[in-house]
Order: sequence, then C-alpha cells, then structure tokens
Amino acid sequence: MQTFKALFLLCLFLIFSMAGCIASLQTQSSPPDVETATSEIVISLSTSKAAYTSKDAVPLELNIQNGKFDLLVPVVDITAPSAFAQLSVTDSNGNIVEPKRSISIPSSEEVFIEKDGRSVQCIQGLELKAATTQVVPLEDLKKYYQLEKGSYTITLTIALQVYRDFLKKKHPEVIELEAEIKRIEDVTDAHVSAADKRSAVNDLQQQIDSLEQKYNDIYLPVKSLLGEASLTSNSVPLTIE
Repeated sequence: MQTFKALFLLCLFLIFSMAGCIASLQTQSSPPDVETATSEIVISLSTSKAAYTSKDAVPLELNIQNGKFDLLVPVVDITAPSAFAQLSVTDSNGNIVEPKRSISIPSSEEVFIEKDGRSVQCIQGLELKAATTQVVPLEDLKKYYQLEKGSYTITLTIALQVYRDFLKKKHPEVIELEAEIKRIEDVTDAHVSAADKRSAVNDLQQQIDSLEQKYNDIYLPVKSLLGEASLTSNSVPLTIE
C-alpha cells in the first residue's frame, strides 16, 4: 500500500508539470430553424416601482423566458449591461431620448485549438435550457440616460444569435486527474488491492466532478451560427418626479 501511495504522489507531481487544455467539439440537438427555436421566447422588462425622484437610481430587470428548445447563444447577448444595448427610451411626446453614454457590446472572439489540431474561431457562449428563465439586471438606467422630470416609456430589442455547435474545454486539472485514473486502473502490482484502486479512483472522480461544475464554460464556433432572431419586450412606463 505504501508503494502504491508513493507511486501515486510521484505521478501526480509529474502530471501537474504537464498541464494542458483539450477542447472537444459537441453538437446541440438543433431545432428546425432559428424562427421555430425562438418563437416561444418571451423577454420582459420591469422596474421595482413606477416613479422615481431625480436623485434615485432607476434599476431595470430583464427576464428571458425560454421556450421548448435548449439554445446555444453568446454570453454577451444576455449579459448585463450588454443585453440592454438596444434599449429604447421615449418621452411623453413620443420623442426618442438619446443615451448620454452608449451601452457597449464587448467583443469575445477567441481562437482555440481543437484536439485534431484545427484552429477554430469562437465566442464565449451559454446554454439556455428549455423552459427556464434567465434574469439580467441593469443597476441604474440613469447611468446611460439623462432623465429629466417627466414620463417615459422603455422597451428593449435583443438580436439573439443561435448556434449549432459548441466547444467545451477541459480544465487542465481535469485532464491531469483523468490521466491519473487511467494510471491507477492500469496498475498490476499484486500489493495494490482492487478495493484500494476503487477508493483512489472514486476520490479522483469526485475531484473531477467538482471541477467540472466549477469550470463549465462553453465556446461557440463562429461558423456554426444558425441565425439571428429579433426579440422585443413589453413597454414599461416610468416617471421621474
């Protein structure tokens, strides 16, 4: 048993010095088309109250209620504040209020190397599960709009991109732990019992499961874009007193 433990620690030390990343390409169960996939999505805006003073922060909340399909979408499309990039504010006369500061959409393009050696241009993605609701807050509308005393109407449009494939990178520690599991399973030393091997493998697998829950980022190959859907929210009345 002591021999096995020594070998285990030595192997663990060696593999931690050879950390790397592997990306595997996976395909989402695709809907017939983007229009069908997004036809049941409902986006809605809300505020905590209908009237604010000129000194108050004006928070907004966006709810994205998904339909019956799991969807792969860019993180920036539904991440605060970039999800609010196409916000529309009009005054009581129907005039559009121009923002004093635009809500920018950050670029998230990166290049990853797949295990077959191909370079794949990707953006960071998120999986919107079917029949779930994504909540996106905006801390203060007045950070972007100069709102004088009066009545306003707020609506939001989202140009939601939908992708077919995604890359999921294994965390370097997961790769190391999987390699160690294989080494343990291949041990033929008569002094190492099957029970000891099972116990060591179970411990390592628990570490893998914990890491995969913690590091669950996915990346969308640019070339796997299915299309884009335009989603429009309800209109929210707002008064500045």
